[in-house]
Amino acid sequence: MAKKFLIPLAATILFTGLTPAVGQADQVSNVQKEIDRIKKESQAAKGKISAINQQINSVQAQQQSTKEDIMSIDLKMNETQAKIQELDKKIEETTASLKEAAKQLQEAIIRVEKRDKLLKTRVSAIYEAGDISYLEVLLGSQDFSDFLERLDAVKSIVDQDVTILEDNKRDRDIIAEKKKQIEEQLKSLKAMQAEAQQLADQLEAQKQERERILKELEKQEGELLEIKEEQEKASLELVNQLQAKIEEQRRAEEERRRASSSDAGSWSPPPVHSGGQFVQPVSGRISSPFGYRVHPILHTRKFHDGTDFAAPQGTPIYAAAEGVVASAGYMNGYGNTVVIYHGNGLSTLYGHIRHGGIVVSEGQSVSAGQKIAEVGSTGRSTGPHLHFTVIKNGQKVDPMSYLR
Repeated sequence: MAKKFLIPLAATILFTGLTPAVGQADQVSNVQKEIDRIKKESQAAKGKISAINQQINSVQAQQQSTKEDIMSIDLKMNETQAKIQELDKKIEETTASLKEAAKQLQEAIIRVEKRDKLLKTRVSAIYEAGDISYLEVLLGSQDFSDFLERLDAVKSIVDQDVTILEDNKRDRDIIAEKKKQIEEQLKSLKAMQAEAQQLADQLEAQKQERERILKELEKQEGELLEIKEEQEKASLELVNQLQAKIEEQRRAEEERRRASSSDAGSWSPPPVHSGGQFVQPVSGRISSPFGYRVHPILHTRKFHDGTDFAAPQGTPIYAAAEGVVASAGYMNGYGNTVVIYHGNGLSTLYGHIRHGGIVVSEGQSVSAGQKIAEVGSTGRSTGPHLHFTVIKNGQKVDPMSYLR
């Protein structure tokens, strides 16, 4: 719901023509003191809001940094997960290799067992034949031809014995090497698993810590926004008080001058809008009219309490009518804002002014068409434009009814 600017004109002190001029002068002086006090309090409130905004900006910057950290950690976790998946594939492949190695190892063991059995059989046969040596076999030849045949037979047996012994040794070496490879592969796999799990645990811990910090920062931001909202309410109330005092001052000054002048018709009152159309506050097209719309930032249906004019950064903003500046400074979602009181319960608000773009001060009288500021994009804004609001007796009304 749009906030209202309350102008308690009923509280205005009215003076009769019988009041002495001195009394009227004192009343004007007292009202001016009240105006000065309110302006001072208003500046202090704006200072507090500015300080809170700086704290909010700092917290938001920390939030953004923390979110970027979380994003970076998520990317690292994705990379780690990819590595773990790759490692799982390698583990699967290595497990298959281990099974193949185990199979080969079992085959080697079977071959060794067969050769051991063969050797044992040959030894047993020699043992059963008695103490006959290879030399006795050769010397028992009948003739030279028989000797040669026996020599070849003995040589064949000896070569076969040597071959069996060499094969046996080689198989035993294969078994030892396979066993060593299996042990190294198992050790490597366990190391890779431990390393991957450790990295995943570290990243998860880092993410949880960043999320904890982010929640704490969001809590701080919420608390600061609540404080800011209270300060902004106080600031708006001071604007309402200042407008009421300006009206009271105008009436008291009018009464004083009437009481002290024999020709009241020669007196010109402070600038007050007398009616009629307003001056166009800025040169630009209407980008968003008065009324309900889908908010460009919040993306929800909300009431738009003014008319937006799209214009380049730095475009001059003019007073829509003569009046007195009731507020010049930062104001909630409007950003840098100027409020002009035109008398008779009528005010205009000019929002989203650029930083350093306000060229008038509170309490200053302005004329219609006078430059008061420059277009910007402060506050809740998606780009440079002027937010122009008209307030009549505390109610936001369609500005176009005053501009057409």
